[in-house]
This record gives sequence, structure tokens and C-alpha cells, in this order.
Amino acid sequence: MTESSKALKSLKTAANYAKLAMHDLGPRSYKKGQGALLKVIEKFGEDGSIDKKRLERLLGWRGDEVRRVAEKAEENGYVAIDDGGFEFAVSLTAKGAEVLRKRFAVENHAADAVLAGLTPDEVDQLVALADKISATCKDDLGIDYARIEKRSCRHGRGHKADAGHRGRRCACKGHGHDAPQYVFVFGDDGRHGRGHGKGKKHGCC
Repeated sequence: MTESSKALKSLKTAANYAKLAMHDLGPRSYKKGQGALLKVIEKFGEDGSIDKKRLERLLGWRGDEVRRVAEKAEENGYVAIDDGGFEFAVSLTAKGAEVLRKRFAVENHAADAVLAGLTPDEVDQLVALADKISATCKDDLGIDYARIEKRSCRHGRGHKADAGHRGRRCACKGHGHDAPQYVFVFGDDGRHGRGHGKGKKHGCC
């Protein structure tokens, strides 16, 4: 095994440990359902509000899915819906903003715990080195990061789920779809990836 292979193996192992630690120490996943909706409004909303069309684009949900999750979040007091005229807009309430604040605080605390063995300078070096690796893969090797968001559906070879099926149901033709459970990864431009989330409960519950 070359030194490069050893380094990448160590990097992968560390990343896996960090992912597991964040799962155990961090907050409940906000990658689907109401949590995803709140995060999108907070990140991309203008004056705390965002319209349904943009939510559909950013989350990759159908219009009825956006409405269903938004109405559930409104029942819980997390968002307010403006359905007047031809516009359907959703905005965070004070309760929804507080839920996000607490969520991010727990996430940051977990991240601090994972990197507790590094000095601030080492953390900066880690970020810089990771960015260099990413730039090499993207710019020099022509790797498309969006590929990591795509997985094969388990219904058979060659059958694709809606950008990555991991549950019992998928959005493929002929299969039921009870609730949005899409996982997304935001880039700086708001582009996302989608895929069904794990778990027995629906993401909008």
C-alpha cells in the first residue's frame, strides 16, 4: 500500500468515526420532513419567508408534498403559511427559529467534541487540506460531486430511484409514496441531492 493509499484510508476511517460520533452526540437529523423545511426557510428565505415554487426546487419535493409538510409544521407552530391570492409562502415563526437555534447549538457542540483533540491551528490546517483534496478531485480529475448523491434503487438492476432509494417505497412509477423523506446536501449555490431517509416513521410526522 502506497503512502497515498494509507493517507486516504486514514481519512476515510476518520470521516466514518466523525459521522458516527455526530449521529450519537448530535441532534436528530433535519434532513427530511419538517426539519428539512425549516432549514431551507432559514437558509434561503428572504425576510424569513420563501414561496412554494422555490421550496419545490430546493428540496426536490412535489407541490403537494411541500404543502403537506408545511401544513404539519404550521400545526406544530413552527411556520406560518400565507396562502392568499395566487401565492403560497411559508415563513418561520419564533418557535420554529428557536427549534433551529437549539438544533444548531447541539450540532456545534458535537462537532467541537469530535475535534477536541486538535488545536485551533490544526483545525484550520485540516480544513485547508480537505479543501485542497476536494479541489484536486474537482478541477484536476474532473470528478462530479453530484454523483455521490445518486444511488441505485433496490428494485432491480438498472432501476433507478428518485436520486437514491434507501427505504421500502420509492418515487418510481408504480410504487407508492406516502410522505417526503428526501435527504439533501446543500452547496453554496443551493443545489441539492435527494434520497429517501432511513427510519420507520415518515419524515413529515
